[in-house]
Amino acid sequence: MANIQSISDCNRDYVLSSYDSAIKLNRTLFAKKDVKATSEYIYPNQKEDATMICNKFYTENMRVISIIKRTKVGMDGLMIEIAKIMSTHPDDNFVLDYNNIFFITAMSNLSWEIDMKEKIPDCFRENVYHHGKLKRLKSKLLNIKNALIINDEIDTGDKEEQKLHLLLKDSGVLDINYMECNNIRFIFVSATIINQLKELFKWGDKHQTYKMKIPDNYIGHKEFLELGIIQEYYPIINDKDAEKWVSEDILGYYGADYRVHIIRTDEKNKKYIQNACIKNNIIFKNHTSTDRIEEKDLEDIFNCITNHIVIAVKGFYRRANLIPNEWKLKIGATHERYVDDADTSVQIQGLPGRMTGYWKHKIVNKNYKTGPHRTLIKAIEEYELFYNNPYDVYNVKYNTTDPNRIFLSPKNIRNLDGINIINKYESEKRVPIIVSNLNKDDIIFKNSRLHKVKRIEYIKSVLLKNEIYTKLLKFINHPIVHCSQISISQTTLSYRNHITYLINASDRKTPYIVDIKQGYKTINNLQCFIDNTEFRLVFVLWVINNELYEYD
Repeated sequence: MANIQSISDCNRDYVLSSYDSAIKLNRTLFAKKDVKATSEYIYPNQKEDATMICNKFYTENMRVISIIKRTKVGMDGLMIEIAKIMSTHPDDNFVLDYNNIFFITAMSNLSWEIDMKEKIPDCFRENVYHHGKLKRLKSKLLNIKNALIINDEIDTGDKEEQKLHLLLKDSGVLDINYMECNNIRFIFVSATIINQLKELFKWGDKHQTYKMKIPDNYIGHKEFLELGIIQEYYPIINDKDAEKWVSEDILGYYGADYRVHIIRTDEKNKKYIQNACIKNNIIFKNHTSTDRIEEKDLEDIFNCITNHIVIAVKGFYRRANLIPNEWKLKIGATHERYVDDADTSVQIQGLPGRMTGYWKHKIVNKNYKTGPHRTLIKAIEEYELFYNNPYDVYNVKYNTTDPNRIFLSPKNIRNLDGINIINKYESEKRVPIIVSNLNKDDIIFKNSRLHKVKRIEYIKSVLLKNEIYTKLLKFINHPIVHCSQISISQTTLSYRNHITYLINASDRKTPYIVDIKQGYKTINNLQCFIDNTEFRLVFVLWVINNELYEYD
């Protein structure tokens, strides 16, 4: 036992020493103005999230934690901090050997592995694997015990019989009994994790999900849209389209404030953008896998901008690709490639997603110009609805690839049979209740500023008139039931989220929640959304005490 203790202590010392060296290296690079270095190696929000995630593993017998995050919110730092905590934990019965913590992705993205290895403490460097090197991991996973596998960008390469699935299946770790007997844990991460959550929620108490904290200085798609920085994209498939983009988004908006502008295109239509650049004395650069701008040349471009520059990309600046903040400040307009049936996840992870991150103060406080970042606005709206309602993934409209062949499906996990597959919030939801055919001249529709007390009085008077709402009225009148929201949908997005989707859920007899704050999830409460277009009331119930309103 003494020998085991000494090995554990030696491991802890090595990890902490390696971690401290990484901090010092980052500090040195930051002082030298390396654009990839950050003011803090690990930020306070990342440390807090990592502590909470590790405590979940420590106190609860689960096998998987999924992490919901926004794009460029700092996942590398969080993964590093989780690994550090798990490999230096004071409990010898819980602490992991640093050699048994793996950082993997099924992305065919070598830069992800290179960037991660540059940043990560030395002790973990040999356990970083991207898609092209996953096969090398198989020998390490065979008969593995006491391990943590962190899978970044889980929604890439996660289909049945793809490389990642075959690796984990052949290694024997996709088996609940094996995971529990040999202490194997997983962390699955992505900003666009909707399809994976649909399967992971079926794992019952073997899985929990965690949403990363968003610091005040972060700016994302939602803020970009609200500020008018994200704008609708359009096809650029001829000279007229290209001339419009160059003249309006570049010359018209930035004038002599020279910037680098990025547009995603294809070989067929690239010539139109190049023609518009030549016509307007703008430098044009091609950046594809076969005609690539090397990193040193990119640095030269961003360090010496004496004219507008357009970079046409194909395959680059998607998920996990870093654009340093110093470069973001020098980027002007971006434009995603227009497609007829856009995938919401692809749009979120594209150019606007690369421009998100920790530079909100530059834009909001200093009125710094950026954009327009053109993409499909509908995709942004769908993503925001998912992000705010991750426990309602079965009801959220979200256009993406078919989720039916994901290897995380319970059918691919041995010995998961018999697990209670209703997630922890499923039982609290109720089918939305619709009260229709009300009088358009009623005070609740005529007066948008009507006090909440008056609105509740009106609602009760309506329910009292019809005995089919007796159960609902009884619930509302109960002293331990809180009315958390009564609101009117005044925008198209709000109407869709609070009326249309709830009407559809009611028609399908599907339990549903929307916009419920974390603090209200521990109490019985209701929300009422007022539809002053069709003159009806839409009720959403959250029932902690089932006897107050039986499950539909």
